[in-house]
Amino acid sequence: MRRTSLAVLLLALVPMLPLLSGCPKTPAKFDADAKSGPDGKRPGARVLIVNSPITDEVNFKAQDQTDWFVVDLKGKPGILTCKVNWDAESSDIQVEVYDEFGKAISASPVRNKGAKDKTLLTQIDRMGQYYIRITAPTANDGSVYTMEAKWELPKAELPVVLAEPDPVPQPKVRKPREVVEKPVVEKPSSETVQARIVTAYREGSSMMMQVDKGTADGIKSGMTGNVLNGPSGEDPLDGGDFKIYQVVGAHKSLAKSPIASLGKNNRVSINLSH
Repeated sequence: MRRTSLAVLLLALVPMLPLLSGCPKTPAKFDADAKSGPDGKRPGARVLIVNSPITDEVNFKAQDQTDWFVVDLKGKPGILTCKVNWDAESSDIQVEVYDEFGKAISASPVRNKGAKDKTLLTQIDRMGQYYIRITAPTANDGSVYTMEAKWELPKAELPVVLAEPDPVPQPKVRKPREVVEKPVVEKPSSETVQARIVTAYREGSSMMMQVDKGTADGIKSGMTGNVLNGPSGEDPLDGGDFKIYQVVGAHKSLAKSPIASLGKNNRVSINLSH
């Protein structure tokens, strides 16, 4: 009977052994990405437009540790510059770049003390898709951030620089002893001013032109004009109407025209009115 009672007592004590030994029950593993959503994994990466900042948030304790982005790089080999700024002074934010196969090719270092920004430079030799991962690396990290992936986009076509005409000799004029400056009077809207095309190139269906007249000649954004036919004369070139869309300085404005080709014509007439 005594042996039987001892066996029953031992069986009753087995479930209590962890408590009696002082070993706590092992807690469930904390998943820092449990609430990250689809973009918490690479297959759910959001499309990121290069040279366009995007704002989001990562937070380790809130179980939203990771954001994935995918960018499509075109053009020629160069440097992908990932810049990230965040709000929380006590936090660190990690940025990493992966290739199309998901292999890590660069990662930002641990931040300097007190810093709230990082820049990661990645050499890109082959065009295609690349992934960018933003994370709050430790349990003490979490913040709203703004990230931008800077990349030099390919140009549709290099600008065509027109040859400058030979300068026209000006007659020498004897200067008077005293020159009285007159106030600048705005020219009547019915007048026109002639300008020279400095550069021109096609962009889509439009001819983009830079002319050598600006604010000093009363040029304003929205003014219209015509490309002139030949090296002299006032006849407008067929289909050569244009519109000033930006005045850059005293002697520089940008215009857009639907004309297919300028040929050798490099003079324009600008109407001094909208």
